[in-house]
Amino acid sequence: MNGAPPGGLERRSVHPDVLIDGKPTAAGKLRRRLQRLLVSQHEHEEAMLERRIRARPPVTRPNTVALVSPKGGVGKTTSTFLAGNLLAGHLNVRAIAIDANPDFGTLARLAPDHRRSKRSLADLLADLDRINTAAELTPYVSRLPTGLHVLSAPDDAELTATLGPERYGELVAFLAMFYEVVLLDLGTGVAGPLARFAIGRADQLVLVTTPEWVTSSVVLEALSYVQHEHTTVVINKSRLESAAVIAVENRFRAEHLHRAVTIPYDEQLATMLDSGTYALEALGWRTRLAVKRLGLAVADQFV
Repeated sequence: MNGAPPGGLERRSVHPDVLIDGKPTAAGKLRRRLQRLLVSQHEHEEAMLERRIRARPPVTRPNTVALVSPKGGVGKTTSTFLAGNLLAGHLNVRAIAIDANPDFGTLARLAPDHRRSKRSLADLLADLDRINTAAELTPYVSRLPTGLHVLSAPDDAELTATLGPERYGELVAFLAMFYEVVLLDLGTGVAGPLARFAIGRADQLVLVTTPEWVTSSVVLEALSYVQHEHTTVVINKSRLESAAVIAVENRFRAEHLHRAVTIPYDEQLATMLDSGTYALEALGWRTRLAVKRLGLAVADQFV
């Protein structure tokens, strides 16, 4: 057998620590002690975040949050979904997320199939004069388990293209009568008419990037263009413990933003979103903490 272990199972895979007389060496004990300390630190931070989120005072008027980026594919929709669910579920605010992507938006597709409304913001705009109560608004929105409501973009991109800033302004003003927080998931770009409307109308911005130099350098340039006093940056799809990621984080923080929040690359989160099975508390601690940091960054700027 050439010295192969029985069944191919090596002893060191069962006993990874160095043992003396059946007892772990100091190195093994130290590693486990450090691991326990690390877990304890994460638990402490999460408890602190929970307390801070839930201690936020109620909003004094409807707040509009615009999620924007000059680059596509960076995670604006994911960030909208995560922030909206956190705010609705943890702060118990009445929140709605609008898919304002002018070209086949996907926000409502993140909802479970049985909760997704077949109607869109175009249907709602057509029926505004006939809606007077929150109950009459219900058929137009997808209602998520956290309490977040989602208003989808039309399936017809040509129809969406006909809806200018004036119609979206009308929509936001209408929804502000029923919701405390309106989140706008914008399409790519910060210079177009709809983006300029959203940036000007919003009480705060969430500017989304990924950590690659090509993308983050463009988003940094966009900061000087949008010039919004209340801006949070989300660094999405980050592979942690990378020198490049740390450099990007530090560069954004040097801009004296309200906050820079890093969302790790997470296959479990991606699967949850794609399958309509999102559950915050089922995520790993790194992603869970990041989502709560994002929610707190937004909540801290409510008025």
